[in-house]
Formats: sequence, C-alpha cells, structure tokens
Amino acid sequence: MLLTCPKCETIFRVDSQNLNVNGQTVRCSICSHVWFALPPKSDARPTKPYLAKKVIGWNRMGAILFILLLVGAFAGGFVHQRVIVTAYFPGLIPGYNSLGMNIFSKTDELAVIDLRAAYTGDILRLGGRLQNNSAFDAHAADLLVTVTSNDGTVINEQTISPDDQIIAAGVSTPFFVQLSVEKSDEAAVTVLPIAKRITR
Repeated sequence: MLLTCPKCETIFRVDSQNLNVNGQTVRCSICSHVWFALPPKSDARPTKPYLAKKVIGWNRMGAILFILLLVGAFAGGFVHQRVIVTAYFPGLIPGYNSLGMNIFSKTDELAVIDLRAAYTGDILRLGGRLQNNSAFDAHAADLLVTVTSNDGTVINEQTISPDDQIIAAGVSTPFFVQLSVEKSDEAAVTVLPIAKRITR
C-alpha cells in the first residue's frame, strides 16, 4: 500500500500487514511529521484508548446505577408492603417496630362468615369464622362484637381475637366468645373486623 505524509507529501510504500487493522501512529522519515494512519479501504474511525475507557466507565456506572435502583425498589417494597411481608415473615415485626414503622392489620379483605349464636340462660355463645379474601397471607384483625336491643341500645360490647394470628390467602380462622346478655328475641348481634396494631 502507498502511504502519503500529509505535511511534506512524500509517498512511501508500506506493507499493509505491518499496519494495525484499527490504524496506528506513524512518523515520516523525511520531515519527522507524526500522524495517525489507517489501512486502505477502511471507513472505520480509529478507536482511541481514552474513548474505550470512557465507554467502560459508562458501562460500570450504568451497572452501579441499575443495582442501586434495584436495591431502592426492593427496600421501597419492604417499607410499603410491610403488612404483607410481615404476614409471611413475622420475625421481622420487631425490626419494623424499632424503626418506627407501625404495622396494622388490614380489614378491607377480611370478612366474617358462618356466624352462629345460641343462648344458654343469660349467656350468649357466639362463633364464626374470619375469612381472608385477599391473594396474600394477612394478619388477623380483632373483632368488635356488639349486641344491641331493638331500640339501638348497646346491651354488651366486647373486642375479641380469632384463633389464628395469621390467615393464609383464601382461608378462614375460627373465633368464639361467650357474653353475658339477657335473652331477647329482638337483640341484634354484629361482628366487625377492626384494625389493630401488630406488635408481636
């Protein structure tokens, strides 16, 4: 191949195999001018070492940024979904509490089912089940049991807990209570799940 010095325009015959495929720095033996020469018929621009280092640097920065975003998303999920997380891993509850992140049972996916009431003298025996209708395990809520007369007067009211502290998704847990109530055919019984702070 022929190589022309851009300064003195001297033409040199050079074996193209002696020239790096990505190009290389050469010096004119006549005027001592130094320039970067490319092999013939190559449209590729030379890859300069500092450009390669910049690309590697950006790749590392991108990887570090991706890892930080992943860690941030994971930590955010642990904070915002702590009620679900602690239902699966109750051992984490003290850690959340020590960080000041309270955990409350959610009642929107819980329902009272199979409610049964029976009198024995002045004792009302009340039982049923608390159903978890969500797709995830959940903390059991407390239940507010209220017995009212036909004029709306509260005869007895008590807060109870169901048998299990954690209710698996789509599963129910039983509850039972005995209340001292004067027998009345017109008394109404309501059982409502109420949110409670989980501290255990």
